[in-house]
Amino acid sequence: MSLEKSVLDFGKMRDILSKEYGLHLIDSKSLELGSANCFRIHCEEGVFFFKEYQSDFKAENVNREAAIVEYLSSGKFPVAGFIKTLSGQNCIVYEGHVISVQEYIEGQAYLNDLPYSLLKESAKYLGIMHSLLKDYPMEESMNYEWASGFSADAVSKKFNALLASLDEDKSDPNYEKIREDLIFKKKLMDSIDAWKEYFKDVTYTATHGDYTACQLICDGDTIKTVIDFSSAACIPAVWEIMRSYIQSGGVSRTGTDFDIEDFALYVNEYRKYAPLTQRDLEAMPYIYLFQLAQSSYGYKEYLVTKSENREALLDFAFWRTDICREIYRKAKAISEFIG
Repeated sequence: MSLEKSVLDFGKMRDILSKEYGLHLIDSKSLELGSANCFRIHCEEGVFFFKEYQSDFKAENVNREAAIVEYLSSGKFPVAGFIKTLSGQNCIVYEGHVISVQEYIEGQAYLNDLPYSLLKESAKYLGIMHSLLKDYPMEESMNYEWASGFSADAVSKKFNALLASLDEDKSDPNYEKIREDLIFKKKLMDSIDAWKEYFKDVTYTATHGDYTACQLICDGDTIKTVIDFSSAACIPAVWEIMRSYIQSGGVSRTGTDFDIEDFALYVNEYRKYAPLTQRDLEAMPYIYLFQLAQSSYGYKEYLVTKSENREALLDFAFWRTDICREIYRKAKAISEFIG
């Protein structure tokens, strides 16, 4: 779901495409994909993917993404190439928003409901991607130094502030659920210092950074293309593996059905294409928990910033926290089983 309203209308889009790309727009269709405003555009020259990023997104991020896409394409990995402007640029800036145009790949896209038959295929392509990107130059992030910067007290204060905002309206129909979730997340701060240690000696790799079902274009039981490398980063491989399984459909919408044996199949499929160490397998659930436990995303938007799509963001927050409960209960068992 897009986070901001588009600054474009048909006329503005037509003028941008003509002036900057030499493309002649016939019609456009809005697509519900991710947090940006995305469109399928039909031009005289063909069909393309048009993306209007959020206002805080910078052109250098698109250039970085385009370089990764070009690198992966040279390794025969299925990606959607960027269309250059008439002046040879990967994007433009219009009314404070970065805009890019890419190849449009026809196929089926999903949200958090990737068919089970495609989960194994998803693990395969993630492993291939990591194998191709293992030597790609990118500064490490989400590492031990990063994790050490989080203070359990500071995160607890963040949740206390949200609880105070919640108490301003106890008649809110979501009051009890939000309160229960925030208190649970505060409880997890007792473990956060121990979890930091798992960021030591694990495998860091350049990766997609948001590898989930909505970034896969599929055709039947085949993945045709991986899209949207705007979040690419060098991070623990195991974080991307576990998150991709959970947020692509490996866990039910109630967040309560994490099947350890099935997840092990996903991990083993990945390992056919990219290696993992014993330390990686041991650390996997705890690295995932560390990031999820301290996140206030969804609750803050609902209670404080009151974003336009606050109800949907709150539902997402509820789901992630229920998953957090499930992984917290099963972390040791997961670590032991996949190792």
